[in-house]
Formats: sequence, C-alpha cells, structure tokens
Amino acid sequence: MFGRLIPCLLIVFPALLFAQSKTPDNVLFETGQFKKVNQTELADVTRIITESEIRLRGANNLKDILILETGGIFKYDAQKGWQFYWHGSNKGNILILMDGLPFRSVQFDEMDFQQIPLDNISRIEITENPQGVAYGNSAIMGVINIISKTTQQKVYKPSLRFHVYSPGGIYSNLNLGRRTTENYFRFSSSVDAFAGNQGNDSGRVLQWLPYTRINNQVFFSHKILQYMDVSVGFNNLYEIKTQLGYPYPQSVKANDRELRTNNNSLYAGIKGKLTQNYNLQGDIQLMDYRRNNTLFLKDISTAEQMAVNDTNFNDTIHYRFIYSRWVLSQNDKNRFLNYQAGFDLSNTDDRYRQTVNSVHQSNTTSALFLTFRYSGIKKIIINSGFRLPYSAKYKTKPLWDMKMNYKFTKEWSLKFMVARSTKAPNFDQLFATYLTNGYSIKRNLNLTDESAISYHYSLFFNKNNIFTKEDNLIFEPGFFNYFFKDGIELTADKTPGRLLHKNLSEKKTIGTRINISYQNKFLDLNFRGVLTGNNYFANLFDQQLFFNEVYSNFIFKIPRYNLNICYISKLSSQRGYMLLDAMKVTQTFFNQRFYLADAIIEKSFSKKTITLRGGIKNIANVKNISSFFLSTNSSGGQQQQPFTTPLISGRNYFIELNINL
Repeated sequence: MFGRLIPCLLIVFPALLFAQSKTPDNVLFETGQFKKVNQTELADVTRIITESEIRLRGANNLKDILILETGGIFKYDAQKGWQFYWHGSNKGNILILMDGLPFRSVQFDEMDFQQIPLDNISRIEITENPQGVAYGNSAIMGVINIISKTTQQKVYKPSLRFHVYSPGGIYSNLNLGRRTTENYFRFSSSVDAFAGNQGNDSGRVLQWLPYTRINNQVFFSHKILQYMDVSVGFNNLYEIKTQLGYPYPQSVKANDRELRTNNNSLYAGIKGKLTQNYNLQGDIQLMDYRRNNTLFLKDISTAEQMAVNDTNFNDTIHYRFIYSRWVLSQNDKNRFLNYQAGFDLSNTDDRYRQTVNSVHQSNTTSALFLTFRYSGIKKIIINSGFRLPYSAKYKTKPLWDMKMNYKFTKEWSLKFMVARSTKAPNFDQLFATYLTNGYSIKRNLNLTDESAISYHYSLFFNKNNIFTKEDNLIFEPGFFNYFFKDGIELTADKTPGRLLHKNLSEKKTIGTRINISYQNKFLDLNFRGVLTGNNYFANLFDQQLFFNEVYSNFIFKIPRYNLNICYISKLSSQRGYMLLDAMKVTQTFFNQRFYLADAIIEKSFSKKTITLRGGIKNIANVKNISSFFLSTNSSGGQQQQPFTTPLISGRNYFIELNINL
C-alpha cells in the first residue's frame, strides 16, 4: 500500500491527536490519564518540557533534548542509530508516545530518537513511573509523551525556520496551517542535513556520519458534533546516512556503508463527549517501515562507488505495524469514583521475510484495561488499574498498579506507588531469523515477557507566590526500586555454534532522585539529580551497572529587551557497564566523571515576528572520558586497566532564524 508513495515525505509523528490544552501548560498532564490532570493530584513523578524551553535549548530533535536529561544515556549503534537507556535500565524499558500513541512498533528495536523533530511540538511530558496498565509493554521505567500543536490552539500562522550549525549542518522547517470554526489543517516540512565534517555529529558522540533527513506531515480535523472531533493524518520520514570505513592501506579506496530509511504512517481518530459525563476516544494507526543497509566500495579520489554483494553487511528490514485503541471514560465531578475502560489491538508483520522455516513472521497482541480514580477519602487520591494482555506468539502476564497521593497540607503531599509492568520480546527474539557474531540463533517457543515489580516514594512540595506575586516552586525528592524477572538472554545451545533465546535474568535496580523547579517573570530554573545502580544476578548484557548525574537548566528572561539566555548542563559521575571483550570474556567497564553544557541566547524583534537565536553546544568541550575496566570475577586485588573513551565531540556552534508571518 505504501510502497508506491514517494520517499520524500515523513513519518515521525505516528499520530497527531487533536484535543490537547489551549496553551502550553506547566501544570496539567495527560500521560497515563487520557485526560488533563493537575500535577498536584498525580502520584507519578512528572516533568513538562515546554515549547519555550525546547526553543531555548536549541533542540531540533528528541535526542537533543534527552541527551541532557538526568538519568538518560545514549549509545550509538551503526545501523539502528541512537539507543536510549533510562535510570540504569536496559534499552526498551521506556515507552515513547506521539500524542498518546506508540512511536513505531515496540517489537522492532529501530527507534532512533534523532529522527523525531520537535517542530510543531507544544510540550514534552516525562513520567518517571511505570505506565504499563494504560499503554502496555515497555512502559516499565516511564513514558515520554510528545504532544503536538493541535486544533484548540490559536490560528496556526505560516512560519519559517532556518538553523545552521558548524561544523557542516543545516536544518530548515516550513509550517502552514489554517483553523476555522469546524475545520483545522496543517502541513509541515523539514530538512535536516549534516555533512559529516571534522568527525563531529550534531550530537556528542565521535562518529563520521553524514546524513540527510526529510520529514513531512499533513493533518486535518473536522468537528462533527458540538463536542466531537475526527481527524486524519499522514506522516513520512525519508533518511539516508553514510558511515565511511577506514581506507585500505596504500589505497584510495574504502568501504562505505549506506543506510536508507523510509517510514510512512496513516492515522485516523475520534475524540469527544458522548454525554455530559462520558467521553470516547478511538485511534487507528497504520505504519510501513523500511530500512536498507548496503555496502559500497568507494574510490575516495573519484567518488565513484560500486555495491558489494556481501550478505554479512547488506540487509533489509521491512515491516508493517497496525495499532488500534478505544477508550470509554467517565468523568463526573459529583462522584468519588471515575474510570476509564478500553482495549487495544496491534499486529506486526515482517514483510521482507514473511515465512522462515515454515513459521509466519507475524505477531498479534491485544489487551483489555481498566483504570479508576477514587477521591472519597479526605486528602487522599487513589489511582489504580488492571490490564489483561494476550499475545499470539509468547506468554503474557497481567499488569496492575496502585498509586496514592496523600495531601498533608495545601503545599505538601506524599506519593506512593507500586506496579507490575512488562517488556515484550522483540521480533528477533521471537523469530530468531538473523545471524550475529558468526553464530546461528535458534528460535525458542517458550518465551515469556519480562516482568518488573516497582516501588516509588516521593515527597511533593508545590507553592506559588513565595518571593513574588507570579512565582512557583516545586520540590520533589524520592526513591525508586525495580525487581526484574524473566528477561531474555542469548545463551549457548547444546548444538555447537548455536545460540538460543531463553528467559533467564533476574536483577534489581535501585535509586534516589530529586527534582526542583522555580519559575517567575524573569527566571525559569530546573535542577535534578539521580543516583542509581543495578544488582545483577544473571543478566550481564544490559550494559548499565550504576551511575549518578546532576542536571541544571537556567533560563534568564529580560522582557524589556525581548531577550532570553539559557544555560544547560549535566554532570555525570562514575558509570559502570558490562561488555564482552575480543576473547568473549565479560569485562566490567567504568567511565569517570564528565561534564556537558550548552549556552543559548535568544532575541526577538517586532513582538516575535522575527526571532534570532544562537549558541554553543558542548561549551565545556570535553573530548575524552577517562575509563578503566576489571574482569567480572575480580577479587579486588587486580590492577585497574585504564583506557580512554572518545564519547564526546568538540564544540558545536549554531545560529537560528525564525520568521512568523
């Protein structure tokens, strides 16, 4: 269906929901609630990154934002892009949503957050607690919900954005929109190109990786009843990136790996009131994802290249993902008990290898869920829920949670939460159709999803008008711990040279965190810290042991001169992880302390008709991290083996011009 669509249109937003808040609000949350809820009434640890903060951090994509978030660590994969780890967990334990719907299929580990642009974004909601009851698998450590600008905002005027960064990059975006009483239309197109100069990526990992990324989206909504909207959208991503290999000795030739990604998505939805107290929300999402990896032999002097026919380096991924969710909710202010009930259904098909060893490469999952909110006890708000999932290819477990918010006073609250959440096997683990490291992989018919029991505790303080008439202070320290069981490992099979996916691992993650924010007319300050670690019993390949980080974001506003200054930094102390060395021996690696920082200045003219923004990424200019490693069976007497980790690139300068017509 999508194969004939031209490849220069974008995905990146698998869905564009249409009923968000009228203005970016730093108090109301939607994630996990299916409706707007005041932050003081939530039991979740939450944070909103507003549209103004996104601008003032000079961010073009989601990776630009998350790379400085506390607890978030990125690791670069040559084929799959930027892989994200959260609070010391392994990848795949945090769910990315676009307007409440999943970003691509969670069964394919292909989520490169650098492919998610931030134009048209109203805010980013980060919930650092499990949301599995509402959203299903992979929402173990938390949820990041990216909320786009929608029909209820002001008339969407045409805007142009030009962003140039050195060395060697350019980003541009065009937005067109129109809203009437009953209809809303928007078109957005962006181009992100990086030349790969000087070994610098637009992020902070030392990679020679030139790319061109084109994103387009079209969205339309129509009011069919006084309180009901329907909407449709089309999104596409086309990306081509190249990884240059080292030239052969005494030669001008080199291997050039080229990756092409084309992701198309169609969306339709309905949302609104059925009666005064009952609401309906329905979404359908259809996605077609393709990625081609081709190896070329390139003559550097003439730029001529020819394809290398080697299946060890060339591969194709093509899958289709269908998702549907329907939710009926009661929201009666006169009742102590309100609820949301619904179901979702998804199907993932491998379209490139449809059948392998007589096994159809397809999986269907479905679930029924019910959540309720009880406020009948004075000063206590209880949110709880239950989810019953089913999968055609692996064993599933029921999910549940219980969250409590006890208000001591108007300003002080105690939050407590306990939840069971799960992580589903990915497609490779389910079907084992690929080869890795020279081993063959045998499919396991008895896989079950990984489960996690988690506990969260925090104090929450929220007070307005402390120093001035327009300020707000939020202070929230807390603790968390997770107990993981039945994680999926690759282990040796009885047959020599063959590996097998099995449910083996048990591990524990424990940590503490603190969130502080202060806002007034002239300042917007955020300070966060996290200390977390893992206790491993079997799972040695999640690659995160322990680390601690401190994040700060200072925005200084000078309204008289339409001037804003932003300084963002993150300090990471010792971080440990495990890997196999060249002799297949497990080693424990440790990175020492390093520091990241950005500085941005923004000046607006003619009441923000024109905005000029410039800054420096990685102003600290950290290029290398001191590291050391020990064997996992170390008794403590062995000498540390030092080495250098070249994770951080040099400074990156940018200037940006925004024109709002």
